[in-house]
Amino acid sequence: MRVAAIVVGLAVFGLDYLTKVIVQKTFWLWNYSVLDGLLTIQYATNEGIAFGLLHNVQSSWKAPLLGLMALTALALVLYYIWTTPREERFVLLALGLLLGGILGNFVDRLGDESVVDFIKVHWGTSFAWPTFNVADSAITTGVLLILLLTFFGAKPEEAPDSPGLNIEN
Repeated sequence: MRVAAIVVGLAVFGLDYLTKVIVQKTFWLWNYSVLDGLLTIQYATNEGIAFGLLHNVQSSWKAPLLGLMALTALALVLYYIWTTPREERFVLLALGLLLGGILGNFVDRLGDESVVDFIKVHWGTSFAWPTFNVADSAITTGVLLILLLTFFGAKPEEAPDSPGLNIEN
């Protein structure tokens, strides 16, 4: 199942890369209404992190710091993929989603220190969620899945009595 997590990560990365290239090269898609008043393809670049945080910060340390953060996150996700028990399929799926999303935005940022975003969810003109991409969706889904499994997942089986420590005596 660990290999499946890597495959999921590579599939997310590939889909993210492909959709970004299509949007960048297809100018008529730069402001295309998919579902009128709800979903629009809107080309944007983000030099910051999630939800546009740090987008307007101008500093020579920003790009190297964001790259270091992404590399650290990739290393942690790969570590957890290799150390998570194979039976934890949903955890490995979530880690695969995280791997692909982090890798997609990291590789995108290597080009011109920004990430291509293009999915805009909105309610007419009164509400708009920050523009995002496939990688962002995978990261969000992976984090939510891990949170759900953490708080609502199956309870661990009770450990059998150990002859070592007995706190009740």
